[in-house]
Amino acid sequence: MAAELLSVPVTTIGLLADRVVQAAAADEALPSFDTASRPERMAFVDVLRLLESYGALLAIDGATESYVESAEAKVLYRVDATLLMRLPAAPIGPSRLAVPPQEVPPRFEELLGDLVRERRYGGAAGPGPGGSGPGDGEPTVVSEAQRNLWLRHSVLRRLFDDPVLYRDELSDDEAAYLASPTGRQILRRAAEQAGFVLEERAEGFLLVDLDGIATDGRFPDDSSTARVAALLLLERIGDAPGGAAPEQLTAAATELLRRFPRWAKAYQSADGAQRLAEDAASVLCDFRLARRVGDRVVGRPAAARYRVADTTTARPSDSQEVSMEGGLW
Repeated sequence: MAAELLSVPVTTIGLLADRVVQAAAADEALPSFDTASRPERMAFVDVLRLLESYGALLAIDGATESYVESAEAKVLYRVDATLLMRLPAAPIGPSRLAVPPQEVPPRFEELLGDLVRERRYGGAAGPGPGGSGPGDGEPTVVSEAQRNLWLRHSVLRRLFDDPVLYRDELSDDEAAYLASPTGRQILRRAAEQAGFVLEERAEGFLLVDLDGIATDGRFPDDSSTARVAALLLLERIGDAPGGAAPEQLTAAATELLRRFPRWAKAYQSADGAQRLAEDAASVLCDFRLARRVGDRVVGRPAAARYRVADTTTARPSDSQEVSMEGGLW
């Protein structure tokens, strides 16, 4: 999709979809794209929203999500071609693979893996105790320096890229690296040099951008209806044993729309509450405040920092105050 955007500074969602259809049909390595299929339109919208989150696309008229309901939706985009050119950065340039064009389609997944393999790690990032060598799947000898380089990069990249890095998502090697004096020192120094405040809890780590300079997504945030709803539904998710079922979230969203009939006009429809609940749950999962387990949405530890609790001051004359209950977070 990014390749189809490079030639135009402004485009519409319909024109872009047509170009993707044509490009996919002309390249046997790519699956076809059917704009008549709602699931495929949903996948198309997911990619567009990702490009929007990177700043490569800006919707200047219309809403990207409207394309899910109809292929006739009207959305106008401004394209940042400079940023698009920087997105496909990889350790290995495609020209260095030296593969004949006719071999690309059957080996597409393999070649894609070769493009992103960082050879400085040796086989440290591969499967198995010794990793795997490029292309042969056999264990290779990995030096201590290569292993530590991979551990440092893998942990720091996730810490800087993800809103929250949970300890239970770390491998044993990554957890041991962060627990070591060297790992802890590097972690704290990296956060300080980047201008972040490192918040370390029993459940994991996150970086706080006090100045908001490097932050591309904010929560809480009133920039979209879904993000407002996400904050309002967060307590309902936390209070549900085993997580909130879709019906529970839809009921909560229905109540919000009933209480505030002038709010969230895009969701004031027959299926609006269900869509609002789904969009709000997606926001919480994106910010790693919740996760999906089957069909349920389960709160994660970092969500505790936004939990509202009633507290009473020592002076009887004072009314109750609302505070943020941090828990371990």
